[in-house]
Amino acid sequence: MGSGATIAGDSSGSSGSSSTVLDNPVGLTFDKNGFMYVADSQNNRVQRFPRNSLTGTTVAGQAGTSSTALNSLRRPFGIDVDDDLNVYVADSDNQRVVKWVPNATSGILLIDRNIIGKPYGILLAPNSTNQVYLSDESRNSVYLWTFSASNPDLTLRSVNDSIGTLGRPRGMIYDSYNNLYVADAGRSLIVRYCVNSTIGDIVVGGSGSTPVLNTPSAIAFDSNFNLYVADENTNQVVKYARI
Repeated sequence: MGSGATIAGDSSGSSGSSSTVLDNPVGLTFDKNGFMYVADSQNNRVQRFPRNSLTGTTVAGQAGTSSTALNSLRRPFGIDVDDDLNVYVADSDNQRVVKWVPNATSGILLIDRNIIGKPYGILLAPNSTNQVYLSDESRNSVYLWTFSASNPDLTLRSVNDSIGTLGRPRGMIYDSYNNLYVADAGRSLIVRYCVNSTIGDIVVGGSGSTPVLNTPSAIAFDSNFNLYVADENTNQVVKYARI
C-alpha cells in the first residue's frame, strides 16, 4: 500500500479554525484549475487550497459563525464547483442549497429549507446550468432539482432488490456515460442509476460481496474507472475493479 501525504489540515490530527487547520472535513472537489475545495463542516465554511499549499482561503461561510443568514453555513457537507468557479453547497443543517460566486461575502439561495430534508451530497447535473443532483439522508432519496423550483424534477429511491429502496444516500459520482452512482450508507451498498432509469442496480454490497461494507460515504472513479469507496465504519478505502 502506498504512503499518503497531508495536503490540507494538521498532520497530527489537531482541529481548529485557522486557515491551516480543519474540523471534520466532509465534502471534497476540485475546480478546472486544480484548486481543491473542502467542506469544513464543523467550522461552517468551505476552504479553497492552491496546489502545494496548506493554507486555505474561505470561499463560503465563515469560521465561528453558524446561522440561517445567507452569509453563514451550518455544517456544509456536499460541494461542487462549476467552470465559472461558482461554489454550490449542500448546507446540511440549514436544509438548503446555496451558491457562492467568486469573492462573495454572502450566498444565493437556490433551494429553500422548507422543501428539502437533510442534503448530504451534491453534483451539478450533466449538460445543465441550473440543475443539481442532491442526496437527502433524512428522506432516503436522491433528487434531480432545478434551482428555485418548489419540487424536484426527478426522485430516485427505488432499488432492484427485495428491500426496494435506498437508505441514507450520501456521496455520488458519474461514470463516463453519465450513469449516477450513489453510496448508500444506511444499507451499505453502492447503487447505480443508469441514464433514463429510476430503478437502481446494486453494483457493490449485498450478499456475497467482499469485503463487507459498513456505512460507505464517499465514492470516486480513477482514470480507468476502477471504483473507490470510503467506508466510514471499517475505516478503510476499498478499490473495486472496473464496474
